[in-house]
Amino acid sequence: MQRRALIAGNSAGSPESVNGVLARFGFTRPEQVEDRDAAIEEMRDGHFDLVIVPVEGITPSQLIALEREIRRDANTSVIATAPSAESDLIVRSMRAGVHEFLVYPPKPEELAGSVERLMRRSRNDAERGELVAVYSGKGGLGSTSIAVNIAQAFGAMRSDARVSLVDLVVTGGDVRVFLNLKPAYDLSHLIAKGSQIDAELLNSLLTPCPGGVWALPTGDSPEDEELFDSAAVGAILDLLRTHFSVTVVDCEHHLSEATLTALDAADRIVLVTHLSVPALRSTQRSLAVCRRLGYDDSKLCVVVNRYQSGDVLPVKDAEDLLQTAVYWKLPNDYRLSAAALTKGVPVSLEEPGSKLARSYADLAKKLSGASTASGSFARVKDVQGGRLRKLFGTDKGVRNVS
Repeated sequence: MQRRALIAGNSAGSPESVNGVLARFGFTRPEQVEDRDAAIEEMRDGHFDLVIVPVEGITPSQLIALEREIRRDANTSVIATAPSAESDLIVRSMRAGVHEFLVYPPKPEELAGSVERLMRRSRNDAERGELVAVYSGKGGLGSTSIAVNIAQAFGAMRSDARVSLVDLVVTGGDVRVFLNLKPAYDLSHLIAKGSQIDAELLNSLLTPCPGGVWALPTGDSPEDEELFDSAAVGAILDLLRTHFSVTVVDCEHHLSEATLTALDAADRIVLVTHLSVPALRSTQRSLAVCRRLGYDDSKLCVVVNRYQSGDVLPVKDAEDLLQTAVYWKLPNDYRLSAAALTKGVPVSLEEPGSKLARSYADLAKKLSGASTASGSFARVKDVQGGRLRKLFGTDKGVRNVS
């Protein structure tokens, strides 16, 4: 069931901007009334999940009427706006039960932050988003490109969805390059907070991208690797699942603690390969490791990247070698991929009607419709580093497993 919003006058800014923000949180097109008196009357007659109302020049009687309606329906969140942040006005509004205050006209990111905080307070803890981990046992197969483009495809599938994209390549991660980001913060800032990590901090450090995607890139410092233990990464992924419809994780090309934590938490693992002997041998080994970890086959999705019908190795031979079906084939389009990378945009924004863009969209649809049964794959909670010792006899992770 979609949420209902009520806006009095122009208290929230331009309708186009407001509609775009609210749609991402599951709201229908908001109902618009002329002024705050009309808004109070509407609140009296029906339920709204969110009300945005101007409070500049509000009279004591209007404030009392607004407070009465807020107290009558405890499930209604109210944002007050005014041209300036006058302390007396803010205090009187908050005493009347208003939940958030914004300076008019609010910037889209400020409005989104307020709505996020309000929805977080009322959200049922049982609502948890999907997590998709993109992994390849060797570099150069295009896993970052796939992570970026399916994240954008997930965001485009539903206007009411919020999608997060996490770069777990500790040093040298390329998500920021693929999306031309210059973030003020990165994942290392969040990891450094340790037990102080909460949803509000998480939301403040994410970088908004086109298409409803919120990115959490990594930094460039080699020292960051010491911070990325399984407990910290697991806490962040759990928060993201709670507050985003879909989280896409771009994993390192070796089984570090961070990678194992992401693979454990994932509903589906996209195993990226090519129709070449080295790539298929790498994927064969990755599949073997995933099965030793206890993952159900329905969790493992082998995706052939840069597929061409004239490839020397047929798909059937690849499936025989891997002893599993190929889940999806992404067509080869070097020109489009290079152009999108140069501009720092997903391919669907560079050429929306292209075969490659449509293939990413269809892959996202298939992934979203192929949910595994809860508990059908391992969610092992070993002592930190224990899984690595069990698998490989080391705590440092395994490089070049493939």
